Amino acid sequence: MNHLFPYIERTLLHPGVTLNEQYEALDEVTQLGMAGLTVAPFWVKKFRRELGDTHPAVLATVIGYPFGYQRTEAKQTEIEWALKDGASEIEVVLNTSALFSPISVWLKIELAKLVALVHAQEKFFTVILETALLDPEQAKKMIKLAADTGADFIKNATGFVPDLSGQLYNHSQSLLFREFVPRSVGVKLVVDGATEQQMEELVAAGVERLSLGLDLL
Repeated sequence: MNHLFPYIERTLLHPGVTLNEQYEALDEVTQLGMAGLTVAPFWVKKFRRELGDTHPAVLATVIGYPFGYQRTEAKQTEIEWALKDGASEIEVVLNTSALFSPISVWLKIELAKLVALVHAQEKFFTVILETALLDPEQAKKMIKLAADTGADFIKNATGFVPDLSGQLYNHSQSLLFREFVPRSVGVKLVVDGATEQQMEELVAAGVERLSLGLDLL
């Protein structure tokens, strides 16, 4: 799997994640040359100290996790603290509760505000969609919205909501998601349960980041 390591982000977001577990993931990122580490906001400051300011791995964190239905002002405050603590990438969960409501127009306004805040600090911005809750047309609409507001990456899931098919990983849906996203925008996919061959196919299709919560060492 050596050729895949530069695409993999180790993601530690489950509610019972321990400090030791995160140190083990950090060892994987460092030893294997992975793309980055994604941690909960609480841990950003600590792992920025561990990585230092010059480490090539991305240190990402999530905002509005896991459902995205916090107020915009709360997300703005979360982002400000995450950037202050040393996050080099911000992943914001789309508010699907707003999407399914008459106030869905607010989503574009919110994302535009948050993108501007992150880009002002010259950091990367990712929008997380919960595609298990969306039909294909809704997914296309939200992907376009995220792209239009200036997102650097669009991610297909939080990893919190199970796929409705009951599968841990759905390869055909992951490839379809890559097709939906404009080539000018990066794609992140949750790949827990994917085989090495499936991950290779995703990379060949143009997926830039593979979000993996499972241990490799």
